[in-house]
Amino acid sequence: MPDKSELSHRRWFDCGALIAMLTLVASVWPFATVNAEAPMILEVEALRGLPGLSHSALSRFLATHMVDAGLADWRFEPAQGDLAAPNRVEWTFRLNPYAGGGVRNFVPAPVAERGFGVHRPVTIEARLYLNGEFQTLVEHQGMIRGGPDDLEFAAAVASATKNLLAPSGAYRAIEMGQRPAPGAR
Repeated sequence: MPDKSELSHRRWFDCGALIAMLTLVASVWPFATVNAEAPMILEVEALRGLPGLSHSALSRFLATHMVDAGLADWRFEPAQGDLAAPNRVEWTFRLNPYAGGGVRNFVPAPVAERGFGVHRPVTIEARLYLNGEFQTLVEHQGMIRGGPDDLEFAAAVASATKNLLAPSGAYRAIEMGQRPAPGAR
């Protein structure tokens, strides 16, 4: 049976080991917490321009209005250069046919009605890539007038961003093994 001095020595040793472990945890914990809370940066890339917005202006417009979705876990920056970033959202837009006249024939808009001031339906697709791997996409219908002050188009971009990245969006549904939200593929 160990004597009192040996038991006392073991208690001090156990206590010292515990203090050393707590000190180590306390020194690492703030850094782990900061990294866990840092939002992921996604580069925003438009594959083509739209009427009233050049390709580079469209990427800036998209990044600005993706912030309007109010998603704290994500940060958005316009794409820089020609190389695709590993963490990005790629946007594509298709102007839907113009339905002009009393009879709903799908024909191109008259030349006088093209450009600013005319609302055109548009199909919006946003594709999410993380670490260079495609994750998911959402499709959204919106209206576009064109130009940097198009509030209706900005609202459609924010809505598509929520459908893609919000806690109830397509990416989180895939991450959690749930069925994607409507509008997601």
